[in-house]
Amino acid sequence: MRFFKHNHLMFIALSACAIAAACTSEKIVYRSGANFAAPATAAASFIGYFDAANKQTVCGSCHADYQTRWSQTKHASAWADLSANTGAAGYCQACHSTNNLGNAVTDTTVGYRSTQDARYHDVQCESCHGPGLTHASSPSQGNLPLASIQADTNATNGCGECHTGTHEPFVNQWKMANAAGLSHSHIQSHAVGGTDLACVGCHTAQGALARFNPTANYVEQVASVASITAANALPIVCAVCHDPHGSPNTHQLRYSISAPSVDQNLCVQCHQRYPSPVALTTRNSAHSPEGPTLFGLAGWFPPNWNAADTIIGTHGTPSANPGLCAGCHVQRFAVNKAGTSTFVFQDAGHSFIAAPCVDANGQPTTSQSCAQTSKTFRSCVQSGCHASETAAISAYNTDSLRVQQLVTMANSLIAKETVIKKAECAEAATTTLPAFTTCMGMVFNVSLAMKPGAFVHNPFLIEQLLIKNISQMQTQYGITPSVLYPLTPQIVLPSKNKGLFGRLFK
Repeated sequence: MRFFKHNHLMFIALSACAIAAACTSEKIVYRSGANFAAPATAAASFIGYFDAANKQTVCGSCHADYQTRWSQTKHASAWADLSANTGAAGYCQACHSTNNLGNAVTDTTVGYRSTQDARYHDVQCESCHGPGLTHASSPSQGNLPLASIQADTNATNGCGECHTGTHEPFVNQWKMANAAGLSHSHIQSHAVGGTDLACVGCHTAQGALARFNPTANYVEQVASVASITAANALPIVCAVCHDPHGSPNTHQLRYSISAPSVDQNLCVQCHQRYPSPVALTTRNSAHSPEGPTLFGLAGWFPPNWNAADTIIGTHGTPSANPGLCAGCHVQRFAVNKAGTSTFVFQDAGHSFIAAPCVDANGQPTTSQSCAQTSKTFRSCVQSGCHASETAAISAYNTDSLRVQQLVTMANSLIAKETVIKKAECAEAATTTLPAFTTCMGMVFNVSLAMKPGAFVHNPFLIEQLLIKNISQMQTQYGITPSVLYPLTPQIVLPSKNKGLFGRLFK
């Protein structure tokens, strides 16, 4: 049988380095890498493992860093996990081995599917990159098979070829999220092709990967973020949040989902734009302020605000909600037929809807327009934030009503002051923060309060911002709201967290 060899570059420091205080010279030594047996013709140039017992891929002989990271992922134990599952069926093997699924190959008789060889167990490099024999035999940049980051339910390439269906509906639910107005799975036309290149960094896969992993190389890559257009842009696909080669975070995530930080939390990498007023250009409103709201940093703080107080809601407290954003928006549930133990569907939580509309079995529906009675609040319980769905619903309705009352008062004050002196409330292209008025601050805080989910992310912050701002409006402008509601906190803080919020909640 024919064998192939690789040449490796190894940097070996001179032995003098072991005893010298400093070392300034190294020499490069070329050494032969491990041999690997030629794959069977039926494998169609897939090479797989050269040491299946130790999970050493042929690709990893040269790409050692990727091999090391990949070996710690669930993909590397895919075959063992399948073998341990008593309910596994023969058709499951295709997604737990290396073959045409996940790459551009369309022939279904390749890799493990044609050879049943253990060298193709697990989801290896070639599952995404395609057959590697040509590159391994004569390595060059020109014959390196690139992976695609496409994701779709009917894809013939990428993650969607396996991560779909009843048990693994990640891509199905990601695509369904559009029904709820979430935009991970579609391109918003106004976010590409404009002069503000920051938009594509959160609204397109290529733009986000240019931020998260500038050295990434994949089929759909573009020359620069400036060249991203509506025609070539991809939405926020799986590879934006998950590193296919592995990462030190759970689920191969590029950042932690548990870090209470606008800089280190995965979701907040994007969900943090315009959480507070900046120099005005075209609008005076919050834009994607979810992370800073969660952490008590969002909003316009009026002069009567006590700067020593930070209001971090229960949802933004790692001890109470370890998953933070994901604690509510990404929970997994096994869905059974109503009243039975018969499995129907595995909810992967990748619609990112915290309280989705569900059918009689509890499975999220395609349409996400329904009455509250048809929604499930089970994520609120599983995240650890609420003892029951009933308690979560009660808090939701109470907080929603309270915030709406304060917004009504705030809007009446804005309307009155606009009549008296429009410039106090209306934005202007030249307005900068030193000239930012109390009424403009009220306009901004109302926009923050009315952002979808804002009062859920941090009801205590939203309530206090509106209360303090309303009081400042009355004092400064000598006007009163057309309708009156209490200007004392009405949203009840859980007793176990009262010590966290300091003076505002005595």
